[in-house]
Order: sequence, then C-alpha cells, then structure tokens
Amino acid sequence: MQTKYYLRANFELMALFRLSEKCVKPMAFSATGLFITLVAIFFLPLVLPYELAYPVVALFVASLWLTPWEVSLALLFSAMGDVAGCAGEILWQMGLFAVAHLWYILFFVRRYFAKVDKRDGKVSRRTVVHLSIFSLCVLAVMAVAFALVVPAMPAGVVRIAGGAYAVVICGMFLMALLQRSSLYALGAALFVISDLVLAWNLFVEPVENAGAMIMVTYYLAQWLIFIRATPYEVPHPVRLLRF
Repeated sequence: MQTKYYLRANFELMALFRLSEKCVKPMAFSATGLFITLVAIFFLPLVLPYELAYPVVALFVASLWLTPWEVSLALLFSAMGDVAGCAGEILWQMGLFAVAHLWYILFFVRRYFAKVDKRDGKVSRRTVVHLSIFSLCVLAVMAVAFALVVPAMPAGVVRIAGGAYAVVICGMFLMALLQRSSLYALGAALFVISDLVLAWNLFVEPVENAGAMIMVTYYLAQWLIFIRATPYEVPHPVRLLRF
C-alpha cells in the first residue's frame, strides 16, 4: 500500500502537469516500454553519442509526472553521471551519482518518517530489530568496499572520492531497506552490486562479462525504484514479499 503522503505528493504533481489519475497506469507502462527499447538499443552494436544515458533520461522525463520530485532529481543526476561516464570523467561520474543517491536518501527518509508519524511517532520493537539487521548488512557491504576496493584505487582524490561514494551509496541502501518494500530493497541492492562490479573491474582485477553485469543491474535498479515510486499500484505477485 502506498502511504497517504506518497500519494498526495504525486497527485499534487499530476495536477500541476494536468495528468489525471486514470492516465497513471498507461504512462507508467509507456515509460517502461520506451525504457526497455532504449536499453535494447544500448546493447545493440550501434555507436550513438551518450547512448548509455538514454534509458535513464526516459525515466526522468516520465518521472516529472509520475514520481515525487526527489526521485526525478535522482534520475536527472544519474543521467548526468552516465554522460560523465561516457566521457571518461570518473570523478564527475562519482560526484553526480553521489548527488543522485543523496536525493534518493531524502526521498526514502521523508517516506519513512511519514510512516512513523502515522504511528504517533512510536518506533516498534520489530522496527528496531529490522534496523539492527539491515545496518549489519550494510556495514558488511561497506567493509568489503573499504577492505578490498577503496585501497586499490589510485591514491589521492580518486581514493577519497571513492570512499565518500561508498558511504553515500551504503546510506541509500540502508534507507531503501527500511522502506519494507521488496522493490526498493532489490533496486538499491542491484545498484550496490552494479557499482561494486564496476569498481572491482576498474581498480582490482578484470571481471568476466563486466559490462553486461554492470549495465543490466544498473538499469534494472533504476527501473525498480522508479516504478515503485509511481502511484501505479504494482500487482502483489510482482511486489514479491514485504518484510
């Protein structure tokens, strides 16, 4: 179920852009279709300028009507990060994606506390247990990053930026887990996997089929977060489990 805050924010935005509630499902499906088409084009043996960014740009445009503004900004900065990556500007790429994750964190924080407020600000024992377990999972990911990946980066600005980025994306992962939504959790987890494979391939040792692994997990991560953030009610079989 979507929270009232979540729906209200989306409906206010739809009213601003004159998008009726009945148009949500067709637009979400259309955006997904265009996204899949652009992903397929990316994997074709074609050479297009900055083609890596096209699928996320499509999600960003649709998000202006379908998702809260934090998600739109996260997608915008992600697309800019893709452009920087195409240009070989790794520091700009890390910086732009770090900003994207900060927008995702803000979205998740606002959504989380909207739910807490509905419970009169009370935090249940179950929530504390979940927070402890999720924190341990995220700390394990961070330990791998700082023990194996960050030290392999070139000393100086790149290593510092890599360490800072690891902290930010792990923060996003933790907040996604706290949403108690399998789609948000899976999307954030795939984001972490994509970036770990990318960093490992660049700085530690080559990974077989790294390009496909990085891009498939990255695109799927962005779409999962996007589709869950829309007012479109994802069917229960697709939502998997809520924890």
